[in-house]
Amino acid sequence: MNNNPSMQPIKPFDYRGWRENFINAILRIICTLGVALIAFSFSTATSTDRVLFIGFYIVLLGITLAPVKYEVRAFTLLFISYAIGVNSILAWGPWLDGSVFFIAFIALAGLLFDQRLDLVALGLSIFTFLVIATLQQLNIYQLQAADVPGTLWRDWGAYVVNFSIISVILISAIHQLKREFSHVTDNMQNALETLANIRSELEKRVSERTDELEAQTTQLRSSAAISRTIAEMQNISELMETTARLTSERFGYYHVGLYLLDDQKRNAFLQAASSTEGKQLVGQGFRIEPDRLNPVHRVVEGNRLYLASDDDPGSFVRDGNFPLTRSRMILPLTVRGDVIGIMDIHADNPRAFNMQDAETVQTLADLVAISIDNVRLIDETKNLVRQLEAYTSAQTRESWAKFTSRNRPAYQYTPAGVRPHFTGAKTNKEGGDGLKVPLTLHGQHIGAITLKRKGMAVGWSERERILVEKVANQVALALENSRLVDETQKRALRDQVIANISGRVRETLNIESVLQTAATELRKAFDLKEAEISIGTFQTEGSSAPKPLPHLD
Repeated sequence: MNNNPSMQPIKPFDYRGWRENFINAILRIICTLGVALIAFSFSTATSTDRVLFIGFYIVLLGITLAPVKYEVRAFTLLFISYAIGVNSILAWGPWLDGSVFFIAFIALAGLLFDQRLDLVALGLSIFTFLVIATLQQLNIYQLQAADVPGTLWRDWGAYVVNFSIISVILISAIHQLKREFSHVTDNMQNALETLANIRSELEKRVSERTDELEAQTTQLRSSAAISRTIAEMQNISELMETTARLTSERFGYYHVGLYLLDDQKRNAFLQAASSTEGKQLVGQGFRIEPDRLNPVHRVVEGNRLYLASDDDPGSFVRDGNFPLTRSRMILPLTVRGDVIGIMDIHADNPRAFNMQDAETVQTLADLVAISIDNVRLIDETKNLVRQLEAYTSAQTRESWAKFTSRNRPAYQYTPAGVRPHFTGAKTNKEGGDGLKVPLTLHGQHIGAITLKRKGMAVGWSERERILVEKVANQVALALENSRLVDETQKRALRDQVIANISGRVRETLNIESVLQTAATELRKAFDLKEAEISIGTFQTEGSSAPKPLPHLD
């Protein structure tokens, strides 16, 4: 139940109810003041008037307290007013208060009834005056009061004229008041109906907007839940399958398909689908024809969504693989302004999508696109790391193979101290009290550490083994650093020699001097017995030898 006053139904003005309240108020006032009026006039009234007034008061009291109809109360009140006025005229003629009751009779007739009953009351009043005047002037009836002055025709005529003028003015005023009141009532009724219609429309809009907000809130919650689920996935296939399934379940769409584009954006390949028909098409690709009527081409080229329903044949394009589709929405999967795929959504009822739905699902599509791109970048980074590790491992193997091909250094600790070990005998393998730990660098074995206890054979614990392995790792790194430093020094020396020779050679522009300087510097740098530099065109076998050039011994 709605207890808000502003939301209560607007009640129209009830004129009939107002009249009933009006006559009830008049009857209560008359019943309240009637006792005082009867008591005030009781001593001077005749016995007939006393009986008449008391009888009328009892009747008024009865219709006031008893649940009688409105018409009964109204006609009874009019009759009593008329009867009291007639009684006053019969007693006093036109000289006392009879006209007051007749005017009240006419006024009540105009106020209590919609018909022109006040004109009838005016005619009845004038007729009554004329009848009593005629009877009195013809001496057929004499006025009852003893001290009534003589009454002539002109007295009755003046009385009737004055009464008629006052009554006509009163009737005109009442008619004007009722007409204006009716006009105001009609305007008020129209205004109330307009307000009621406006409020009904507003309530309808509020209800529709509330439903839309609730639906949008539900969609946002679903979108957030799907985003949280796929945020930590690092497998594209699993990510796309989960997205298609959850989107279909949470949003109530009967088919959701995710496509990825090739590099030229001319072919789209279905990667995941939620419906049975779609799962049968996973892995298949279709060509995106450059046709402005093709919805997929419009989405890919324009990077904008596509909405259509089958009740709009001008824009709806039916897919033969999904015959139950009544509404369709295609959204671009965009990363940094580049379309990498599309999300194809089908519904089995018309007008299933609106712009608010599209905005919510587009946000989800953008998150899916970013997740796919992140997984791609992670995979590419992992591949680069693996390639770098493989390259580093190969370089390490090659470098140490060259290094050990020139010399195979080994050192052995003995009671006499540390000494080089050049024997070709095999070192003890792990067993008994011996322990051999390889020196591993980038997955390549570049040497080994062999340990043997003194005295009685005692096994090696796991803690000792781990400690030796850590030492071996540090030794391997130190050996690699030493080798790199040695290579760097040799490369620096080589670069210095080249720089010195280049500087000496460039000191002169004479060809003979350049050749002599180059030969001299090469002999000094490599401590050669002989250095020879020749220039000229080399001939094939059988041709004459080139012209000898300067030779330095």
